[in-house]
Amino acid sequence: AATPALCRDNHVCAGLQGGHGEKMFQLAVIGLSVAFVMEISGMVLTFRSAQGLVGVVRNLEYTFIPPVLLCMTFATLILENLMLLQGAFVHVAADGVGGTHGRPVYSPITLEWLINVPILLILAGNSALNRPIPEVSRPLLVTNIYIIIAWAAFFVPNEPIRWCFIATAFAMYAWASYDMATWVSNFRATARPDFPARNLRCALTIGLIVVFFIYGMVYLASLLDLINPRQELIFFVTWDLGVKLSFLCAFVGIRASQFYDLLVTLIKNKVLPVEGVTSPKDLEAQEAQAAELPLIE
Repeated sequence: AATPALCRDNHVCAGLQGGHGEKMFQLAVIGLSVAFVMEISGMVLTFRSAQGLVGVVRNLEYTFIPPVLLCMTFATLILENLMLLQGAFVHVAADGVGGTHGRPVYSPITLEWLINVPILLILAGNSALNRPIPEVSRPLLVTNIYIIIAWAAFFVPNEPIRWCFIATAFAMYAWASYDMATWVSNFRATARPDFPARNLRCALTIGLIVVFFIYGMVYLASLLDLINPRQELIFFVTWDLGVKLSFLCAFVGIRASQFYDLLVTLIKNKVLPVEGVTSPKDLEAQEAQAAELPLIE
């Protein structure tokens, strides 16, 4: 039903195509590269600083999974903007889509979503809300499937079939959003009231549901020719960048809350030296006491 063709093979699409060589994408690549290097540097320094707590704090190594995933999202965004800068992998929509002929479809954005959206769902569901991977996997798979269906709808020349694609994509969005909302309710039912960054963790998942809805409205506006291809391109590129940076800031806050909670727990359990304990004898006694404590969750 869908027959995508490259934009460069259609002279109308090639004339409408935006992004090739644009300064916006050059600046995006530079900014994303800086964020990528900063996140890697912070991850390495934090890992080295935490070496002394390995064996004392249970599952400490899992706290480094979010920084690794965030670095992957920034690397994917850099590749996406490089592709858009070069005008690579842009397709032409079927005639009549968007009320015009030769409308460009920016497939690098869809490719970026297929990689980064699962990462964001893992960050929001597993890393932030502590939901098990089997619980996260269904909305993850459903989301990637409806992204592909929505992209394919641009290339369906038959209008009734095209709207069947679109309706299916929105129905699957509703299904995935319900599962994601369930993550939040399950987390709030089990997490203690003073759990580190409890509300911020929930806000990440709710924010994703809202952002995906806004993306859906822009997608519909593009199909109905309410916005032109350049406006659609600028919206998705800037919002994609903003969402990833928001996740970066959120996990900085989550990590800070986690380490503060950990520090308080260690001091309460007398695992760390506290003020007033200065003599070697006192330190040895404290270390012996700490050795008898169970591993801290």
